[in-house]
Amino acid sequence: MNKLLLGTTALVGASLLMAGGADAAKPKAKWGGAIEFTAGGSDQDIEKQAFGGSAGIASGGPSAGYAFRTNSELKFNASGKTDAGMKWKAEVQIEADTNVAANSDSGDNGVETSIDELWIRFSGSWGKLTVGNQDGVEVGYLIGGDNAVGAAGDGGVDGNWQDFIDARPVNSRLWDELDDNEDTSDATKIIYYTPRVGGFGAGLSFTPDRDAHGQDITTDDGDAFLNSIAFGADFKKKFGGVKVHIAAAAHFADAEDESVEDVEAWSVGAVVGFGGWKVAANYMTKGDSLEDKSNTDDDDAWAWTAGIGYSQGPVHLGFSYLHSEVETGDGKPDDESDTIVVGATYMLGGGAKVFADVFWLDQDSGGSGSKDGTENEGIGFLVGVGVKW
Repeated sequence: MNKLLLGTTALVGASLLMAGGADAAKPKAKWGGAIEFTAGGSDQDIEKQAFGGSAGIASGGPSAGYAFRTNSELKFNASGKTDAGMKWKAEVQIEADTNVAANSDSGDNGVETSIDELWIRFSGSWGKLTVGNQDGVEVGYLIGGDNAVGAAGDGGVDGNWQDFIDARPVNSRLWDELDDNEDTSDATKIIYYTPRVGGFGAGLSFTPDRDAHGQDITTDDGDAFLNSIAFGADFKKKFGGVKVHIAAAAHFADAEDESVEDVEAWSVGAVVGFGGWKVAANYMTKGDSLEDKSNTDDDDAWAWTAGIGYSQGPVHLGFSYLHSEVETGDGKPDDESDTIVVGATYMLGGGAKVFADVFWLDQDSGGSGSKDGTENEGIGFLVGVGVKW
């Protein structure tokens, strides 16, 4: 099936590229960017533990209970149109913080790949075809509580609150952000989205290797998964003053390590907007993806989120909640994690903003442990300022 998908996509792509003429208009190019400075801290049960954990790995050394952080990105894009009328757009996103390690995908907290996304997109009445390094359909159709929060705070439960508390899950299969649903992130891939008809749309993406980015081609090193296929569909329409968006996606892949289960994950969610209000919720599961086949316990992993947001002029307010569980089997309580984030943003105008979040985290290891590094509970905050151009 994968060879058929690749062959068909290649033929379609080639025919589209050859459709243009030699006298196409000169492309247009522009650049932009954003910089944020954030200060935050927390009071947690596990004292003097390292902050961080969005990738399951905390920053080195014990924390002082507070921290400063910067986040910056440069974005370059160009667009044009062929003589045949087919549009194209290309974009490069560069992570520009001082500690970014070029071409690194080590997973260490605070060390990011310098090139975040890099892609080319072709579009027309037939839909959109994207090739390069960008999120797949499993993310493109992932609606969660953060969709209601919008510009409020630092992104709600899918924001950067993890950088100011020890958010390493007691079970690595628990969620501390929405993309923990075994997605392919920005690995090199092919993505196709259909035109929207009557409010309905669909998409399909194929990723050869979760660990392959750019010139780092398929590695098959046993650390991730191969032959990832994601498909999804959504419905988006306005009924009077009410906007409705419903989406669902599924993702399947082959584990590189034959001793673990293949990837099978899916999600469904919706967001409804009316006036300045938005409400959203979703459910997602990755079953026993990448678990040892020798583990006979029922250890499915699942999560759900919910959120509500309000925007009026320069003011944006939001509340979001994330709950996740991993079944432990043998009649034991499940491993669980709960996060609540309340945030606010005030747009100062001219591309500048100030924002703040208050968050609460509670992680339990099936009721079997004490506060010894396997469980944690805490409350924290972050405040920041940002500019965008």
